[in-house]
Amino acid sequence: MSASASREGRIAARIDRLPLTRIQWELAILVEVAWGFIIVDTDGIAARLYPFVWKPHHLITDTQYAVIQALQVGLGVLLGAFLMSWVAGRFGRRPAIIASAVLGGLFLWPFVFVTNYWGLVILSALSTLGVGGIVATHAVYLAELIHPEARNKLLLASQGATGLVFVVVSLLAFWWIPGHWRLFVWVSAAIEILGLVPLLLWRLPESPRWLEAHGHHDRAETVMTRLESRCARAFGGPLPEPAIGRHPVIPARPGAWREIFTAPEYRTRSIVILACWMLSYPGMIYGVGAFMPVFMVDHGASPHFVFGLLVIASAATFFALVGNGWLGERIERRDVLLAMGVLFGACWLWIWINPTAPVMAVGFILGRVATIVWLFNLYNYTAVSFPTRLRSTAFAWTDGLGHLGAWAGVTLVGPLFAIGPDHMGWVLWIVFPGALLPALLIRFLGIRQAHAVLEQVST
Repeated sequence: MSASASREGRIAARIDRLPLTRIQWELAILVEVAWGFIIVDTDGIAARLYPFVWKPHHLITDTQYAVIQALQVGLGVLLGAFLMSWVAGRFGRRPAIIASAVLGGLFLWPFVFVTNYWGLVILSALSTLGVGGIVATHAVYLAELIHPEARNKLLLASQGATGLVFVVVSLLAFWWIPGHWRLFVWVSAAIEILGLVPLLLWRLPESPRWLEAHGHHDRAETVMTRLESRCARAFGGPLPEPAIGRHPVIPARPGAWREIFTAPEYRTRSIVILACWMLSYPGMIYGVGAFMPVFMVDHGASPHFVFGLLVIASAATFFALVGNGWLGERIERRDVLLAMGVLFGACWLWIWINPTAPVMAVGFILGRVATIVWLFNLYNYTAVSFPTRLRSTAFAWTDGLGHLGAWAGVTLVGPLFAIGPDHMGWVLWIVFPGALLPALLIRFLGIRQAHAVLEQVST
């Protein structure tokens, strides 16, 4: 056995013996704050501007807006996910995350100047490249840095930080839209370019697990030694010994991505996860967000009512994710996903049956909690389902390709919104194929992940 081969799995074993300290929390919160600002600032820009800026000025129609929204959440995210997953697999997780922040801010500020339909079509396809990038990398990166018993706790609790980001951005929208909407766009772009990028460059290390799987043993040793030193100081004592035999790391080789299709277990996992993403993106994730403000405005809601609800719902998602993280590995992710799909469906059927202001408020807050808890649990489930050599590519082929569902589905949502009494076509779409069906698929066809060593559950 060669020297390099004998070291395969040592870095992974050393990561999994690290006690949970403020060092892992710092990295996790940093990555999730980056996710929050890139997603919230960029991914929702059309949904914020259309009901209160574009529609009142008759710049575009409902159908044209559906196309623009679909390009943002479908084509742009799909291209960004595949591009950044390639960067993450070829050059590392760190440059992919940093590049996502750059792309997020770079294509956001032009929304200040572009208000014609075809200009918005082009800009919308470009504006969410960074969204696709951070979607394809954030859970992948963090899953590789956390030991099995703390994985769910740290992932979900740190992802609760995104709820606080939602609060901040929703408050800015509450204050500045529609009266000062251009200022909202400028500040959002500045946060990503002038805030996130320098912070990520300064504080974010490369994933030692990725370095090991790609044969960069010297760099992996350097990064791992530094990480161990920081964790030991934060822990205040000697670190446990690594359990070397539990971490069968298979090195990445050219063409390894084909295993996603040729290996039966990865092919089956990919199909189930892809189906869940393709159904839930145009349903409980983007399908509801695309026309939720329009639905509420149709029932007499003001901009302050809509954005105020988003503030409250964002705060509620923070506590929900922290609570889910507290449960840790005591509950399977697929069970949580089933519960969230059912909760979402019940909330929106209730809203449709009785669209009064109190019902819309309570139903939307609970439905929003269900959506965000679903989203992050499925992110984490997807990342843990594949080995390090395939993880970023498999994430792109499942979550990334799932945005084709968002592209086609959100385009369809426009006509569905006009079908039936009180937008019945849209409501039935987001509830049944958009929430309940993927929840049932992942619960009964998904794999168990609780307490499992990453290299064992994903290999």
